Formats: sequence, C-alpha cells, structure tokens
Amino acid sequence: MVDVSTRHTTALGHHLRQGMAWLAVSEGGENSAAISYAALELRFAVERLAIHYWAALLDRELEEKDLRDIRSFKNIENRIYELGGHQKEIDGHFEFMRIVNDALKIDAPFETPKMGKLSNNWHSCSEYCHVAWPLASMAPEARNGAFADLTEISSSLSRHIKSLGWPIVKDAAFADLRNKFVNGEISSHEVIQYLSKIGIYAVETPPGGAPAKFVGTVLPPQSEVGQ
Repeated sequence: MVDVSTRHTTALGHHLRQGMAWLAVSEGGENSAAISYAALELRFAVERLAIHYWAALLDRELEEKDLRDIRSFKNIENRIYELGGHQKEIDGHFEFMRIVNDALKIDAPFETPKMGKLSNNWHSCSEYCHVAWPLASMAPEARNGAFADLTEISSSLSRHIKSLGWPIVKDAAFADLRNKFVNGEISSHEVIQYLSKIGIYAVETPPGGAPAKFVGTVLPPQSEVGQ
C-alpha cells in the first residue's frame, strides 16, 4: 500500500512526500508505473517550491490573478528573475544573508535557490510523464537510471524545503549594505565590521499569531560592548 494522500494540501513539502512515497514502492524503478507517479509529484514539488520563492519576493498574499499568471514553470522562473535578479545576484544575496546568519550564530539549513537547476529538474521529471517512458522502461538500465534521477531530485528538493527560505531585506540601510556586497564593492569582513558597529538581532514570528521570539545570538552595537 502506497503511503500517499488522496487529497492535495498547500503544505510546502506535500508533493515531495508524495513523490518519495511513490519512489519507495517503485523497488528501485522495477515498478515502472510508480516512477511515473513519483515524477509527476516531484514536478509538482518543483513548481510548489518555485511558487514559495516567488511569493516571498512578492511580499504579499497571492491573488487569483497571480495564479492565472503562472500556468507554466517558465513563467514562474521569469517572475523570480524579475523580482530577485539574475542568478549571480541571487547567489550574492544569499551569500550576504549567510554572513549575517553566521554573525548571529543561527544554525539552520540555508540553501541558495539555483533556478537553472530547478528548471532542469522540472524537465527531467516531465520526461517520465510522457508515453516514451513506459516504452523505454522495458530496459533495466532505463528503470535504474530513472530511479537514480528522481532520488537525486527528491534529495535536492528536501534540502531546499527544509531551508530558511528566501529572506527579504526591507530596511534601506541594510539593503544598501547588501547591494554593495553583491556588487563587489565591500568584502565579507567589511559586512561583519558594519554589523558589529550598529548591532543586529533576529526574531522569528510564527504563523497563527503566536508571539515573536529571538533566534540566534544578539550582536550588540560596539558602543554597548564593555559597558
């Protein structure tokens, strides 16, 4: 019996769990029909993760017209680039936030979204959703390869889903610091120097109205150190 839900949920990890359940009963790809179901769910999982990133960049609730605008993965990918910048800028943004997390001693998974890789994963999953796959699955090497491909994709998606997500910088001075780092105008050492000078802390605001709480270590302004 496959441990899958017969109803969709909006949870970020829902489709990943579905895909992994189908992979588990595929017996390494020997049950080739299960590979098709796993691929479909993992393709959903790629799209769901991309929407998660896009919604963070929008910094507002998704509306019905937004959902009509994302009928293809390419559309979602393009919207992310429009709001988050090209991949080099995305890499720089996440590297900057990684420096901040290290300064605050926040020990949590923090993966950088690689939109090109996500796109490749989407296309790889799609290959197993076409009739060519049932025909190709007669060959043992095709079944083994499919299972390996989808297992790797599920592992990558799992790391990203467990990650802190896409941090949004709203403070103007902080955004300016980030931009200078991304543009190569200042080094990571200079970022740390600035953070140590002004002081910084992080709070987590849980969903559902629960009170916010401090996370990591508070970095006090230099003027307060030693008082």
